[in-house]
Amino acid sequence: ELQWQLFAFMHKRASFEDWAPPRPIPRVRTRGPAKYFHGREGERSFFAQLRADAIQERGGTILLIQGPPGAGKTALLHQCAVEADIDGWHVAKITNQALYEPAVMAQNLGEPYVAGKQWSTTLDARVVAKETSTELAGAAAVPQVLKDLTPDTGLLLLLDEAQTISALAGRTLGPSVTTTLNVIHNGDLGRPVVMIAGGLGISRRAFGELGISRFDSGCMVNLGHLSRPAERAVIRDWLLKDGRAKGDVEPWTQAIASETHGWPQHIMCFAQPAAWVVRNNGGELAPDSLAYVLERGRQGKAEYYQGRIDDVEKATRSAVGKLLYSRPAGRQLDKQLLVEALSDGRTPQEAQKEFDALLHKGVIALTPEGGYAVPIPSMRDWLVKHYGRID
Repeated sequence: ELQWQLFAFMHKRASFEDWAPPRPIPRVRTRGPAKYFHGREGERSFFAQLRADAIQERGGTILLIQGPPGAGKTALLHQCAVEADIDGWHVAKITNQALYEPAVMAQNLGEPYVAGKQWSTTLDARVVAKETSTELAGAAAVPQVLKDLTPDTGLLLLLDEAQTISALAGRTLGPSVTTTLNVIHNGDLGRPVVMIAGGLGISRRAFGELGISRFDSGCMVNLGHLSRPAERAVIRDWLLKDGRAKGDVEPWTQAIASETHGWPQHIMCFAQPAAWVVRNNGGELAPDSLAYVLERGRQGKAEYYQGRIDDVEKATRSAVGKLLYSRPAGRQLDKQLLVEALSDGRTPQEAQKEFDALLHKGVIALTPEGGYAVPIPSMRDWLVKHYGRID
């Protein structure tokens, strides 16, 4: 009975004027590692097998995790790093420059870099001179640095924002980058080296421009929403561990989950303010404060959707909105259909550029089945509502 009363109150959609916390809620943080990580069991299990294979075969490969902004790519990369570290792997975050600069790669691995040998002379009262030599990391190319500095327990390279490597293609340093990527991808270093690259939905194409046209089975992941159990586990952790909630958190968990669609960015828009409100209410789970949290979370969702289309041309927004309006919800779109919708008044090259922009901004995303869709159901509804009207 209490739950039904709570939900009835929730659906009144109380405004900010009806209730507000005694102090402003801090800015919601939706980027970086997850404070409370749950889910992605399939991806994590596959990565564990990759590590085991790399140790056994003294090889490795590249695992690409791509998806729209807010899908939780960085959080998953961080979790993979934690699990590899527990297994004794050396974990290093690398930059694009490390793919072609030996000194930068060595520095990213936490080691000094000196080309060739370093000689030193020591003088004391008993010995006139003593000469020693130390090989620090002398190498002519990045692959040699990786060979020299990879421990037997394994090396994990983390490359975030992987779509940006496309800027390296076609430049004079492009062949060096291609060589580095290929020896890692093909496991040719003779050492256990795995790279996890996380990036937007155009990342696979970026790798293709640098010679990586095909990934091993399971090594190309299109990241989507969390499972329902994982979504609820994250919300409960925020309420119980961060909010120090007293009593049954299930009504709040259900109410928040009904708004978030398993999307990590949306979960943060609701869960962080919820934890703050509950903690500052002494752990009390009051219906009026839940209504406030839901309104604030809905604002965060709308800001996310608006941010996805801010730099997208108005004609493109309209074309996508009308196309979505004409198709049943839940049905995937193929690329040809999308490009045709974007071709009105544009050359084929311009239409392709707009298609790429939609992928880059996360308005559409590649699905595991190979089609395209708006990654979040509520975002699709928002696009239809604002841009799907047929004039």
